[in-house]
Amino acid sequence: LGVFMCIASLLCGSLNLALAGVLGETKLNVYDTVAYMAIPATLFLMPIAMFLQKPVPGQWGKVFGEDTMSDWQILVHVWSVNKTTMVWLVLSGVFSFLYNIIQFSIVHTLSPSATAFGGNFNKAALIFLTLMLPFLRVHKLPGPPYRQVIWGAVITNIAAFSYYSYLQIQAKQQKQQTEAQKLKEEDDENEDSADDSDSSSSEGAFC
Repeated sequence: LGVFMCIASLLCGSLNLALAGVLGETKLNVYDTVAYMAIPATLFLMPIAMFLQKPVPGQWGKVFGEDTMSDWQILVHVWSVNKTTMVWLVLSGVFSFLYNIIQFSIVHTLSPSATAFGGNFNKAALIFLTLMLPFLRVHKLPGPPYRQVIWGAVITNIAAFSYYSYLQIQAKQQKQQTEAQKLKEEDDENEDSADDSDSSSSEGAFC
């Protein structure tokens, strides 16, 4: 189930970035893209937040007197216990909006694939640091062979991102060289046309 949810998360994240790229091609700016995507996302998540019951983590179950609650019920109980906590909820929404603006700006400037690779690279780097530095670990690492699988996945992710960046740089340089060659050929054609015109004018004046 965990592997399935991870794959579904990757597919949904890729679809989100691809949709942002499509909206960018329709001449929508970044702010319009974020605002228009927030409405369907809210409508899609509203039933889950309102009705899906899940175990209450930590000591919250003792405070609220419930073993399972929905996100909406947790929100109502937090409001009744400590209203100032809602300030952090509002701030998280502001930071999320700013993050989406930055992310979609990168999508419009580069490409959805480059943004997806970049977003996964920081996660891979964090996992790599967690593996290297024991004091960053929250949970104990699993035993072999799962530990080796994690190492292989992280190294492969970093190598794939590095190679993808190399290919992007090569493609950009090749594109610049092609454009420069094209401009040079156009300049040569213009010069040849100008020389032919000058020759025709000289011959006409001589006659």
